[in-house]
Formats: sequence, structure tokens, C-alpha cells
Amino acid sequence: DGITAKTDLKDVANVDIVVGTANSPAELTRLRILEDVASTVLATKAPSQINTDSIESALMTLVIKGNESYFTGSGRNTVDYTMELDDVITLHMMEDGVAQTSSKEAAVQALLDTPGADNSDSNGIDTDGYSLNGAFYFTVNRVAGTASLEPSTSLLSHCPFNPPRPVDGNQLETCVTRRDVKLRDYPTRAGAVATAMEILASADPKESSKSAIDTMAEALDETSDESTFLTTILGASDYTKDLAPDFVRAIHDRYELNGRFRRAYWINPGYEWTPT
Repeated sequence: DGITAKTDLKDVANVDIVVGTANSPAELTRLRILEDVASTVLATKAPSQINTDSIESALMTLVIKGNESYFTGSGRNTVDYTMELDDVITLHMMEDGVAQTSSKEAAVQALLDTPGADNSDSNGIDTDGYSLNGAFYFTVNRVAGTASLEPSTSLLSHCPFNPPRPVDGNQLETCVTRRDVKLRDYPTRAGAVATAMEILASADPKESSKSAIDTMAEALDETSDESTFLTTILGASDYTKDLAPDFVRAIHDRYELNGRFRRAYWINPGYEWTPT
């Protein structure tokens, strides 16, 4: 919280995003990996375009890479700290990826380019939240010691949550906002496929260790939560059932996940444009 925290965030952790799937560490090296994408500066960034032709090739693995010396260094009071993914919101657009002046993509990009407000004012730290840009803002609960990511009213006017089906005069929405992680939980709609999960999730992150996650990785099979997640979004084939544990192990080998400050999450890139 405050200016110092935003300045020092990269001393604590950073984030990679892996796009696609792999059945071995060697294959993982051939995927598109966006490295160190966490930002501590509220500044405009050009979007990264990634061309894919299937949900599998667009599956996102968000990896939190905590700084080991910060979380385990002697003389620190951080030995029971964990890195947590509190909120994830994704936007799903049914456009061609070229932001024409009149398109929703252009409108959303303009909101993202709007400068954010810092979490301080003339009276000190702002007590109820602040905007990251024109599209997203944080609400802050000082009593509970929590903050949550929220879409702005302007963003929802272009990309609503859960739009109705295009019947009875309703227009088909070409941009939709979806909440994949909320307060460390994974909200789902009845009848809809899962949108996010932590891989190799520890039941007690504060007590988790690399050796414990090593054991979990070795024990993965087609009955694991990871296999269930992938088969739900990619289909229940033998290929998918085998892919899930192999891909998880490849991610684990590369990033040395430990369930406490080095953690990874799958984000389903697909969206049901006409849910039943």
C-alpha cells in the first residue's frame, strides 16, 4: 500500500505469462512467454498481440515469481508471507484485433490509456481506493485489510458482465467482461466451464514448500484437478488427460513452484458467446 509499496513491488515478485501448452520442458521453451510483465508504474503500455488458432494454443499460465531472498532471508519477518492472486478480470472481444476508431477495442484501449490516480491525496493515503486507469480501479477495505480489482462504469458500458443472449431484440455483445478470480476464489456460472485455477495448489500456502509441491507434481494423473480443468475446456480425450500432468510438470520444472511465493495459475481464454 502507498507509494513505497508500488515502487518496491518488483523487489518482491514479478510475473510471467506462458501462452499455449506443452507436454515436456523442451516443448515449453518453444512457447510464447511474456516475461516480467508485472508493472509498478501506472503508465500506458502497447498491447502485445499473440496469434493463435485454438483455445489450447491460447491457454494462459500466469506465473508469480516471488523473490526467494525476500521470503526466506534471515532477519526478515516474511517467513510466513505468501504471494496471492486476489483478482483477475479478462476482456473478451469478438473483433479482428485492429482497433478502428469506432470499434469497441478502440474505446477500451482509450480507457486503458487514461492516466490513473495515485492512492494518496493531500491528507495522506486515500482510504477507499483509487483508479488504475479509465478501465479499472481498486476498492480498499482498511478494516479487513483487503483490496479488490473492479471494472469501471465506463468499461462496463462497452463490455458488460454476463450479457443476455441475442434474442428478443438484444444485440450480440462483441465485448464482454469476465471475472476469473475474485478475492482468491474462482467464480463460475451454472452450466459454464471453469475459467481459472491454481495448478499444484497447496491446501496451506503458508506451510507449503518446494519438496511438498515436488511430491504433488510426481503424483499427478488423469484424476487430478488439473486434468479435470483441461478436459472441461478442451474435451475429455486421452490426449488432454495426458497433457495436463505433463504440462504441469513442465511448468513446475521451469519455475520451481513451491505453493507459497512461486505459484502458477491457468486462465481459460475461451468465452461462451451464446451460453445455453
